Amino acid sequence: MTNDDIMEISVLASGSKGNCVYIEGEGCALLVDAGRSGRELLGTKTKQGRLGESGGDAEKIEGILVTHEHGDHIKGLAAVGNKLKKPAYGTVGTMDAFLRQRTGPVRFPVQTVKPGSQYEIGGFQVEPFVVSHDATEPCGYLISEGSTRLCYCTDTGIVTESMMSVISRADGVILESNHCPEMLRTGPYPEFLKRRISGNRGHLSNQDAASVLRELGDSIHLAILAHLSEENNEPGLALSAAQEGLSLHAESVELFAASTVDLKEKAPVRKVQGSGREVCTDECWRYRFSL
Repeated sequence: MTNDDIMEISVLASGSKGNCVYIEGEGCALLVDAGRSGRELLGTKTKQGRLGESGGDAEKIEGILVTHEHGDHIKGLAAVGNKLKKPAYGTVGTMDAFLRQRTGPVRFPVQTVKPGSQYEIGGFQVEPFVVSHDATEPCGYLISEGSTRLCYCTDTGIVTESMMSVISRADGVILESNHCPEMLRTGPYPEFLKRRISGNRGHLSNQDAASVLRELGDSIHLAILAHLSEENNEPGLALSAAQEGLSLHAESVELFAASTVDLKEKAPVRKVQGSGREVCTDECWRYRFSL
């Protein structure tokens, strides 16, 4: 990896209330999902949005990668797309579902991608891959620029060998660590919802994420734990499990448990390479990571 291959990453939103990630490379940028309102993400004429607060630049965005059609991933897609006038990319099933749900005008290109194929978007190479979630045709993304690769993998109940073969090619991961199994088991959710979350087409637990990180070892430099449940997880628990999974490699990997919950006691936790934990505020979009 050369200095020219650095990616800058900001988690603008993460969790059941909305998900969006900004990835900036050399001269251009991408969004992954747009699950908060356009005003929150891009701001207004009088107020800066999360993108601006993070140091991002809307003018650099060349496209929006969509993982699936659930509301916490597409709530702001129409508003953001209409403002940016840039294409949104997703699988056929995802984009068809988005267009069926949308009641207002769509004034931006909607393009479809096929898992296993590679696409050039701006200066990025983008490779969608199949994940296991209860949506129409969900996917994750391997995003490359030069020799730097970032894998985005959330909203999946399992990690298959095929998925792992893609994730293992990355230098950094944004990886789901949705719930603590014990908190889910004893929590307030109805039984059918508990079964959905913990099922093969649900969400990865902290221990599932730890298993992925254990297999990756020191092949990655950055791991951002994402889509943490407000009811069934704590950022500290997610981070502890991830550190245990990385084991002896934990000191060489920067870990961040991203959360945009409202309660200060559930603030995201960051462990910088070679140091102890640093407890942050719940405004995870104010943190920018380099890969």
